[in-house]
Amino acid sequence: MLKALLFSILSVAISFTSFAAVQPAKTGELEILQQRLKRNRATWVAGRTAVSDLSRAERVVLLGASLAEVRTDGDYGRRTKVLEDALPEVFDWRDRDGKNYVTPVKNQGRCGSCVAFAAASTLETQMNIATDSVQHVWGFSPQHLFSCGGGSCNAGWFPGSAVDFLVDDGVPEEACFPYTSGAVGSDVACKKTCKDSKVRSTKTLLRTRSKRFRGASVDDVKRALIAGPLITSMRVYDDFYSYKAGIYKHQEGALLGGHAVMIVGWNNSEQAWIARNSWGTDWGEAGDFRIAWDDISGVGGSYYGVEASEGFAAVVLEGVRDAQTIRQPLTMKMRLHNVTAASGVLEVVGTGKTLISKPFNSSGELIFDPAEFADGIYTIQIRVETSDSPAQQRVSQARLVYVRNSAPSATIKIERMKANMNVWETIVPHFVVTSRPVPLAHVQYRLLNARGNEVRLRKTEHTADRVAMSLSPRGLVPGPHVIIAEAVSDEGVVLASDRLEFNITEK
Repeated sequence: MLKALLFSILSVAISFTSFAAVQPAKTGELEILQQRLKRNRATWVAGRTAVSDLSRAERVVLLGASLAEVRTDGDYGRRTKVLEDALPEVFDWRDRDGKNYVTPVKNQGRCGSCVAFAAASTLETQMNIATDSVQHVWGFSPQHLFSCGGGSCNAGWFPGSAVDFLVDDGVPEEACFPYTSGAVGSDVACKKTCKDSKVRSTKTLLRTRSKRFRGASVDDVKRALIAGPLITSMRVYDDFYSYKAGIYKHQEGALLGGHAVMIVGWNNSEQAWIARNSWGTDWGEAGDFRIAWDDISGVGGSYYGVEASEGFAAVVLEGVRDAQTIRQPLTMKMRLHNVTAASGVLEVVGTGKTLISKPFNSSGELIFDPAEFADGIYTIQIRVETSDSPAQQRVSQARLVYVRNSAPSATIKIERMKANMNVWETIVPHFVVTSRPVPLAHVQYRLLNARGNEVRLRKTEHTADRVAMSLSPRGLVPGPHVIIAEAVSDEGVVLASDRLEFNITEK
């Protein structure tokens, strides 16, 4: 009964990677909010974002954490100033002595997986800190964490459960189980993870957590942040979707559900936390936000921190990121953390077998030349033989890369829409795509009005063979419109398009 009750208060998550428009939707609501912010001399700016044009129902589905883990009681928002003399005025893991350890902004897509993304990003950043890696070399699989840990697109997950899974089972790198749930908002079975996921999984230790039934003070959160980023839960209200910049503090709108994010720092003069969301870079301050310590949203009231296991050792691959398209020679580097080895090789694997091993030079570098390989998808990793007695083999995290020497091509087709159909409420067209010789950079659609002017542009960062992006009539003038779906290469070139005429009407 308790389990059913807890799950009943979970919010589901749908997130959209990018949403820009020439003609604002919901202009009236946005203007009212902007006027309220001005009247109240608020410390943040509202505007059109990747998610501000969504309907109320779609906004609710942008979330995915339990409200039960949000704490705004106890010492929440209070400062004891016990630590003030020993801590800096501004602390930010994006800029520690000029080094940025924070994992890049991600987007959870059309799935309630914010907990998995917050947990994976927190672990990635913590591992960057542990190995002094500022090229964001660590990448873990939110899909494995979510699918194998017990999360669901339609029910979300619990931050505490995600942390327990990291400690007990660990999580493999992204290449083991690439994220696909966000494309159309469907769950993916754990059995689809890589066969050797247990061997490739990194287990963690629980570094810190807030008191279970008492909101944490500002000093509690600062003390925990000194050693690394934190996973936290928050309440999300209507106005949060329109956040563009500044110090967020709730102004108006209904409570829509719970959400999980990562805290990376603080600013004393602003009395605010610095946090990273998982709604892509077209929301907030390029995907990040600042929020008042005492805001009713509850950021920092409850938190979890993880760290590398005792005696952690690793081989680190630098110079390449997951899902990178390689078209020119690339310098890759090998670094060793608590590992002693005489040499190492880069293993390049495709179609299930090792195709080539390339040795690193004495400086731990090599040139990866795509011209040496056929176009396609490859997995690359470093393998070293340690100098221990007896010697052992160690491998780095694997990276999935796309080699492209030839010109790309693609097809795209609009489905779940009909020519000349009438649209008076939000619909969700699907875009069926193919691409050769490697996956696309993204899929986008453009809306043109009766005069042929572009009134909306929307895109998604990731392309599976089927991508769903909602289309809302809000803010669009009734009358004939055209939707143009486009498949875009890594160079920003439109490779294929499909076109369909439809009508915006009153209900």
